[in-house]
Amino acid sequence: MENGKIEIRCKRHNCNRLFMNYHVTGENIELNLQGIELKCEKCKRVLRMKRYTEQMLVECSADGVFRI
Repeated sequence: MENGKIEIRCKRHNCNRLFMNYHVTGENIELNLQGIELKCEKCKRVLRMKRYTEQMLVECSADGVFRI
C-alpha cells in the first residue's frame, strides 16, 4: 500500500479493471457505500458494496490492491 491508497479492482481473472481508489484515514470507520453500485464495463458485473469497513479493506488488500 503506497501513500495510504488502496485500489479497488475487479477480481475476475481476465478483467482486473480499476473501480476506484480509496485513501486510508487510519480510523476503523464504517464505510457508507450502501447506495453505490460499481459496474465493470469490461466483464459486465454489477457490484453493491455493503458492510465494508476501512480495517477490512486494509487487511484483505494485497500490495495495496483490494479485489472485489
